[in-house]
Amino acid sequence: MPTFLSIRTDGVPLATRRAAPPVPPQPRTFGQRFMHSMSPSAWVFLDWLIIGATASAACMLLVLGTTGYQWIANPWLISGTLCTSITMAGLVFGLYERRTVLARSRILVRATLTLVLGTVLGFACLSLFFYAAASRWVGLAVVLGYALVAIPARLLAHEVITTTRVRLLCIGDGPSIRKLATILGAVHRRVYEIVGHIEVRQGAQRLVAAAVDRGALPRFEADEHSEFSAACPCVGTLEHIADVLSAYSVDEVVVGSELVFDGRVGRAVASCLERRCRVTDQNTFVEKWLGEVPVESITAEWFLRADVQNRGNYEAVSRLMSVAVAALGLVLSAPLWPLIALAIRLDSRGPAFFRQIRVGQGGRCFRMYKFRTMRCDAEKDGARWAQPNDSRVTRVGRWLRRSRLDELPQLLNVLRGDMALVGPRPERPEFVHNLEQVLPHYRLRHLTKPGLTGWAQIHHGYGGSVADAHRKLCFDLYYLKHRSLEMDVAILIRTLGTFVLGAR
Repeated sequence: MPTFLSIRTDGVPLATRRAAPPVPPQPRTFGQRFMHSMSPSAWVFLDWLIIGATASAACMLLVLGTTGYQWIANPWLISGTLCTSITMAGLVFGLYERRTVLARSRILVRATLTLVLGTVLGFACLSLFFYAAASRWVGLAVVLGYALVAIPARLLAHEVITTTRVRLLCIGDGPSIRKLATILGAVHRRVYEIVGHIEVRQGAQRLVAAAVDRGALPRFEADEHSEFSAACPCVGTLEHIADVLSAYSVDEVVVGSELVFDGRVGRAVASCLERRCRVTDQNTFVEKWLGEVPVESITAEWFLRADVQNRGNYEAVSRLMSVAVAALGLVLSAPLWPLIALAIRLDSRGPAFFRQIRVGQGGRCFRMYKFRTMRCDAEKDGARWAQPNDSRVTRVGRWLRRSRLDELPQLLNVLRGDMALVGPRPERPEFVHNLEQVLPHYRLRHLTKPGLTGWAQIHHGYGGSVADAHRKLCFDLYYLKHRSLEMDVAILIRTLGTFVLGAR
C-alpha cells in the first residue's frame, strides 16, 4: 500500500502516513450482514411469523385432541388477532426501534411488557369484539413460542451488532464528515466503526478552502483537527480507494456533502458500488439511519429536496384526526381531571391549572394549558429551563411529568387549533429569541403547528439546555421533511408507551 500526504483544507502538508492497517479485519459473514440489515419492518414481520405459526399450530392441536372442538374459534381469527395485538404492543413499548437491540436489558424488559400487554389485549378483543373464545393453552403456546424464538433472536442480533460493527469509510474531511464523526463517536459507536477518511485533493480541496474563507463553512482549529484525526484518520487517496476498500473490508461509504458534485468523487463512488458497498452522502446517511437532520449541513439544496410546504391533503386530514382524537381523549380522561386537580391542591398551594405563553405556527404566540407541576414561585427569578431532579417540581408534579398526565389540558389547545397532536414541542418566547440567535434554521420549527407529542419527544425526551435544543432541532427538521399520516400514527402509538415506561 503506497504512502501519501495528509493535507489540510488550506493545502499545507501535515504528515506522511501509510494507508495499510496493521491487521486486515476479516470480512463479515452473510449472517452478520443479515443481522445488521434487519429493519424495524423486518422485526415486525418476524414476530408475525412466530406468533401466527405458534397460534395456528396450537389451535390445530386442540382441535385434533378434543371431540368438543366447536367451542374453539377460527384459528385464522385467533392468529390474526394475537399477531396484531402483540405487534401493536411492541410499537407502544418501542420494541422495534433500532436502539432497542443495542441493550440486553431493553430487549428483555420491552419484550416482556409487549407479551403481557399484547396477550391480554388479544384475548380481550376476541371476547369483546368477535364474541369468540380461545383456549388459554393457545395463549400459553404463543408466550412460550415468542420467548423461545423471538427474544433469543433479538439477543443474538444484539451480540452480532455490538461485536461486528459496520465498517464505515468517509470520503473527504470537510465539516459534514467532521460532524458525522462526532455524532457516531458520541451516540452510535456501538454500531459503526469509522475506519478513516479518503483524502480528496486539488479542485475539491480548493472549493472547501474557498468556502471557509467566505465564512460559508466553519474554520477548524488545530486541536479540533487533532481530535478528528484520532477519530477518523486519513487512510488513502481517491486514486487508491479500491485498495482501501479491500484492506479494511469496508461495508459502507459516506461522501461529504461538500463533494457530491465533484466528478472524481463520482468515479470513486462507482468503484465502491462495484464492490457491493453501500454509498450515501452525509445528509442521506444521517437522515436514514439516525432519524435526524444535521442542522449544520443544511444547504439550499436540502430545502429544494425537502418540499416542506406542499403536502397535498395532509394538513386537512391531520386536522380532522387531531380534533377527533382530542375530543375522544377529553371524554376518556374526564374522570381523571378532578382527581389530578385535587391531588395538586393537596400537595401544594396554588391553582391546579397552569397557563403559559408559547410560540406556535408562523411564530404566533398562544396560551398553552397544563396541570401545574411546580411551585407557584418557581420563576420568581426569571424564566429558566427545567432540570433533572428540579427542586421546583412538586411531589405530585414529578409523577405527572413522568406519566405526561400534566399535558392532558393541552387537548383543549388541540381543539382550538393552537396545536396539533403531533409536531415540534412549542417553546417559550424568551427561549425562542435566544435559540434563534445561536441555532441555525431554528425558525423552521414554526412552519408547522406545534404538537402534543412529536418525533423529537419520543427520541430525545425533554431538554433543559441549548445542546438539548440543538439535538431536538435535528429531529424536528427530520419530521418536517418526512411528516405524513403514517408517521403521525406511529408517533402517537409510541407515545402511549411513555405512560408505562415514563416520559422524563
